[in-house]
Amino acid sequence: MQLEALGSLLLLPKNLGTCYAINLENENTTFHHVCLPPHTSILTQDQNAMALQWKTVLGRLFLGIAVSSFPIPTVLAQRPTAPRLFPEDTLVYFRVDDSRDMQAKMQETTMGRLSADPQIQPIINEFFGSMSSSLEQVQQFLGVSFEEILRIPNGELALAVVPTETDPAICVLVEAKDELPALEILVSKAEEQITRAGAIRSTKKVGEIETVRYGDPNRQDRQFAYFIDSGVMVLCSRNDYLDKLAMSWTGNGTDSAKLADNRKFTTIMAQSVGVDGERPQLSFYIDPMAIVRQATKNSPQAAIISTFIPVLGVDGIQAIGGSMILRPKDFDSINHLHLLLASPRKGFLQVMRPKTGDTEPENWVNEDVATYFTINWDYVGTVNAIERIVNLFNEDGFFEEQVMKRADAFLGFSLRKELIEQINHRVSWIQAFEKPSRINSGSNLLGIHVKDGAKLRSETLPKLFEKLQSVSPMWQTTTIGDSLVYVMEIPVGADFPETMRAPTFCFTVIDNVLLATDSKQTLTDALMTKAGQNALLRDAVEFRVVKDRIKQQLKDRESSIIAYQRPDESLRTFYDLAADPKNKDRLKGLSENNPFFQALYKALDRHRLPPFEVISKYLAPSGSFVTEDETGLHMTSFGMRRE
Repeated sequence: MQLEALGSLLLLPKNLGTCYAINLENENTTFHHVCLPPHTSILTQDQNAMALQWKTVLGRLFLGIAVSSFPIPTVLAQRPTAPRLFPEDTLVYFRVDDSRDMQAKMQETTMGRLSADPQIQPIINEFFGSMSSSLEQVQQFLGVSFEEILRIPNGELALAVVPTETDPAICVLVEAKDELPALEILVSKAEEQITRAGAIRSTKKVGEIETVRYGDPNRQDRQFAYFIDSGVMVLCSRNDYLDKLAMSWTGNGTDSAKLADNRKFTTIMAQSVGVDGERPQLSFYIDPMAIVRQATKNSPQAAIISTFIPVLGVDGIQAIGGSMILRPKDFDSINHLHLLLASPRKGFLQVMRPKTGDTEPENWVNEDVATYFTINWDYVGTVNAIERIVNLFNEDGFFEEQVMKRADAFLGFSLRKELIEQINHRVSWIQAFEKPSRINSGSNLLGIHVKDGAKLRSETLPKLFEKLQSVSPMWQTTTIGDSLVYVMEIPVGADFPETMRAPTFCFTVIDNVLLATDSKQTLTDALMTKAGQNALLRDAVEFRVVKDRIKQQLKDRESSIIAYQRPDESLRTFYDLAADPKNKDRLKGLSENNPFFQALYKALDRHRLPPFEVISKYLAPSGSFVTEDETGLHMTSFGMRRE
């Protein structure tokens, strides 16, 4: 326990001891109790008081607080936060900084405001009310309602998986404060179950912390332990490991390194703050190689695995982590994901070869698309890296003989020379939604930038079409505008579901881009856009705003990958399906033995959906981008906000 400086006094506790209970209040300060150890020194900054004088000085201090109306900061013991509680070699870490703050911020987000809309809220309340009723037996078993469970986290919430000499331990920190009784009910239910399974309850003092533990003398894997202090419950799946947590909690385990001292962890967390340094509401960290070592250390195959890991180069994946930030300035949310990589990259990691390049939407992408994604990548280098890895486990030339030459024999031309080596680093993907709305209304179109479109059009694609037609006569040619298009329309019978879209596979070349899609309509829209008959995405106001936000966050860096999404387009399909009476009847059939669909059906049956404009007014575009630096790859995604 550590006490802070108060005015000109410095409290230096050594061991827990006497506890003084007082209740001194004014408009700015409330003192309830202060605990001081028997050998605490209270030293002024102007003199060294004798250790035995502390009681006299303490009495004067309390008297001064009682008679003074001058606001004085509260003296509180500083408990460790999760990064200072869990060990440096933590395998998995997940943390909510402050559940109250996160809940408040979530209410301000797009989804929070949407769910609070007077025309939407009754549907949501009906859905969750029905879900609670359907799961009433579960709530009776737990002893608390789901609403009470959701209210339990009242501050910091964290989970960690930590290594031990045997199996990993799962540790949980829950700051409950006033909701601690509900948490204790849940824990008591768990205690009942583990006791029935043969576990024996015991208690143990660790410093001033009393721990409760359950263990099965015949099963080392059946353990459960916890302690409660200052409205916080710390739980652990290993009794012995809880002792270490209790020592760290009281400040007696300071010699051991903590997660906050882990360079990999701090590197990722430093990359995962907001543009203006905003603190994340949620953060996570995973050490994949440490997980592999922990999982295989007692395995007879461990030696084989440890031999191949460096050869494959996957040991260069040092850590994965990131964060979520809600309602920062100018955004609805910002999410970070960082892949921490060793340098230089070897083996498998050589496959990951992003390149900087143009990310402006092409002249065949119209403004109505739901999603746009473009990536600049060294595809030839990636294929070569895959070839080296495959050959490591086989004889030299295996990849060429067994993969490439077999593909060449099937296609009738060199896959490597006429397709792979023709890719000019960039590939783009769009998603659009066809009307009328179907379950699979979302169509996909891939645009592969090539070095020589004329050669691909006149030589390679005719060979490919000839081979495809020999396999299936459904492949035909047609003309859309000025473009020759290769098409395969799948015939559907009378029993084909009305809720499904029959895909049509097409490909063609425009300029130096190979277009391939599962929708003739989407390809037609792309060709019409190229001909100037549709507005371009790159000129759309909302896209330009998202692109500006990407530029703002990139600062002086380059991005190899960007994405743009319009959630209203994706949601409109589900809205149309939900509003269709035929689909409501199908949903009723699904709800007979499924609590989720039952609750959804009741909500939609009892409350009419408002016009789609009521929903869409809350939905704003989102964007994402990927950067690369000496530490690895970093993806940032964000949602815009509508006021």
